[in-house]
Amino acid sequence: MKDEIVRPTLYRYLFRKASISKIPFSGAFEISPLCNMDCKMCYIKMTKDEMNKIGRQRTVDEWIEIAKQAKSMGMLFILITGGEPFLQKDFKELYIKLYNMGFVLSINTNATLISEKDIEWLSKYKPMRVNVTLYGSSNETYKKLCNNEKGFDQATRGIKLLQEASIPVKINASMTPDNEADLEGIFNFGKKNNLYVQATSYMYPPIRKDESSIGKNKRFTAKEAAINSVRIKRLRMDDNEFISYTENFKNGIFNHNETIDECMDIEGENMKCRAGISTFWISWDGKMMPCGMMNKPAYYPFEIGFEEAWKKIVDVSSKIRLPIECSTCKNRAVCKSCAATSIAEEGNSNKKPLYMCNMTSEIIKETQRVYNEIICQNNII
Repeated sequence: MKDEIVRPTLYRYLFRKASISKIPFSGAFEISPLCNMDCKMCYIKMTKDEMNKIGRQRTVDEWIEIAKQAKSMGMLFILITGGEPFLQKDFKELYIKLYNMGFVLSINTNATLISEKDIEWLSKYKPMRVNVTLYGSSNETYKKLCNNEKGFDQATRGIKLLQEASIPVKINASMTPDNEADLEGIFNFGKKNNLYVQATSYMYPPIRKDESSIGKNKRFTAKEAAINSVRIKRLRMDDNEFISYTENFKNGIFNHNETIDECMDIEGENMKCRAGISTFWISWDGKMMPCGMMNKPAYYPFEIGFEEAWKKIVDVSSKIRLPIECSTCKNRAVCKSCAATSIAEEGNSNKKPLYMCNMTSEIIKETQRVYNEIICQNNII
């Protein structure tokens, strides 16, 4: 099965150029915190009452005005996300207007609400990709994790409709103790339907909706997350691929095609990724942040204008540094800690994210254990 998230050299070149020039090349428009499901570990989902106590959703006209300003500064890619975009009555209107402006669009969705009518207009205005989060391989798991007893049937029906219309689909999988047993089933679904599966066992604390949740979520322990992280690698690789991966891993060499676009490492950048350098995130209540997993720094493009907000984000992002302990850590090359994890885990970008430290140490141990197991089973000397 082809790795559907591998990007051509030109794509990477353009992002690299944008990062050097601090052009806001790609951004996420989080149009709503509302969702038709209630996943235990979600970092954003709110009820209408909870949302109204905090702020208001932006209108289509407001989003289009921000898009116009961003386009004048070089933005090309937009990820439309939520909450659940297909729950929004004006989502179609916003999407088509952005499409007609020349943006390359992607959508994050749980796919449970996608209908034949949606496929009609999506087929005419095709997105670059629809990222579908698959939370399990059965309705039972969806009920336990997402409080939707028909969720698997609904999601897979939506995926089928997208594929029948030749709309590119990628599967995302967020693994927790409630769907851990479904990991193989999710990968088997991907294989059966020729879909790339990008899974993660690390769940950010949901500080975006609850600032008191620093370091807490409905998730694995660091050791459990590490074991499942290696399980994910093992499901994607045969014996020879895993052996090669492990040997590269020991030398700090990685296949970055496995990371999401916004989290591509950039050598020499303080943020270690594109956040606040060539990418940004605008929340439903009008905050611009370097990354969707961060609740700070934040500025307000709907009030001060996109250009001013972007300049402030670039400036503050350039001053963020790794914690001192991280800069000298022996595991730095293999650790995925960043400013977002430090803020989510410790409440401060200057503090090392202990959960990530422990998870990384356990990943190294588990990777070596599985590597040794493969070597012994295949009598490789």
